[in-house]
Amino acid sequence: MRPDMTPLAHGGGAGPWKWDVLAVVCWILLLAAAYLGGLRVFSGPRLRSARAGARRLGTVRVACFAGGLLAVAVALLPPLDHAADERLFAHMAQHMVLVVVAAPLLAAGAPGLVVPLTLPPRWRHGLASVRHAARNLPLLRLLYLPVTAWLLHTVVLWFWHLPVPYDLALAVEPVHVIEHLCFLGAAWLLWWHLLTPGRHRIGGPVALFYLFVTMLPAAALGAVLTLARAPLYPLQAAEAAGIGVDPLTDQQLAGLVMWVPADLGYFAVMIALFLRWMGGSAGEDGTAAPPRVPEVPERVLSEEARP
Repeated sequence: MRPDMTPLAHGGGAGPWKWDVLAVVCWILLLAAAYLGGLRVFSGPRLRSARAGARRLGTVRVACFAGGLLAVAVALLPPLDHAADERLFAHMAQHMVLVVVAAPLLAAGAPGLVVPLTLPPRWRHGLASVRHAARNLPLLRLLYLPVTAWLLHTVVLWFWHLPVPYDLALAVEPVHVIEHLCFLGAAWLLWWHLLTPGRHRIGGPVALFYLFVTMLPAAALGAVLTLARAPLYPLQAAEAAGIGVDPLTDQQLAGLVMWVPADLGYFAVMIALFLRWMGGSAGEDGTAAPPRVPEVPERVLSEEARP
């Protein structure tokens, strides 16, 4: 008879609205409030309006950030979060929503440009100085390289899907929280190089290749899960069997979620980036370029910090 690990996962048996659910809701509301506050500052000293700040930043970017918060809520709140305790299929869907949906939308929303504007002016100047100094240090400069983001994303993806870390995260809630933070943070850094405005952003064929090589490790991991002949995660398999679901079938479905829908998401972004790249050179043949999301000056943080 296997030990019941359910009380260890997701904060015990305190009902559907437990401390972890409330914590996620509070963090989402806090980020939304900080973003709106940053938009008010971003609008300028005369207007001080979130709506005007949204127009200046670009309503598409604001909508992306709102969509990213919504995707985080879908991934980390019931019913998907509770289903992920018992079904590997649901757990993998949760991970893919964080990595392929929430992270790119949040990166496109440029929270790093807006949220710091809610800080006091002196703190904003200090943050801008730290950012500038970090980019000039050889070791920290590596963190700004796209290859570093790709490597970190790949390592995080594979590490947390190894049997021991995966089952540990399923059994111990603090580890599970760290796992989700790793997924979202590493994916956000990956998409930051593609979607957040600034001189760091890559585009054109380089961006397409960047996404293509990002797909490969995820597709390989999905293939491993789909083609495995036995369940790879004992605790997750026991949970699935406990509700009458075949663990191997559940694992195969989880692998397909990582393999097929995730790749379709990457392909969709690749098509959008390709159209933007082609649109950037439009005009030579007399055709109009498609509308682009407004850019944000890279030095806006320090400029808006001025009293």
